[in-house]
Amino acid sequence: MNEPAGTGYLDVWTGISLALGLVVAGICGVAALRGRPPGRVTVGATLVLQAVLLAYTVRYLVVSLQGQSPVGPVWELWAYLVTVVLLPAVGLLWARDEHTRWGTLVLAAAAFIAAVMCGRVAQIWAGVGFS
Repeated sequence: MNEPAGTGYLDVWTGISLALGLVVAGICGVAALRGRPPGRVTVGATLVLQAVLLAYTVRYLVVSLQGQSPVGPVWELWAYLVTVVLLPAVGLLWARDEHTRWGTLVLAAAAFIAAVMCGRVAQIWAGVGFS
């Protein structure tokens, strides 16, 4: 997994997580703009994203246990990964109690932020942005 800096740091798992996060953010964002409260589609999409992000984090755990390590700081990598896993879960808890368009917007924001953070996790692993 340690690759030189550049565009090669975006692996398949990161691409899937990033793309899915953006798709879920789009679905939830459109639903929020249409005034829809959290429903089957938005909650279901967020649950799928949650499952993918758990697999994404487990992948980094497995490669770390196999002896590989990030080029960037280990503490920063794991801070991002823990936050990425918590974002959709906290968004779902919040949306459960907010039965307006704002609950759906919370899901959109959580998905978008998780997608961006997945990109940053890959950068930390590859050492992009570190001297």
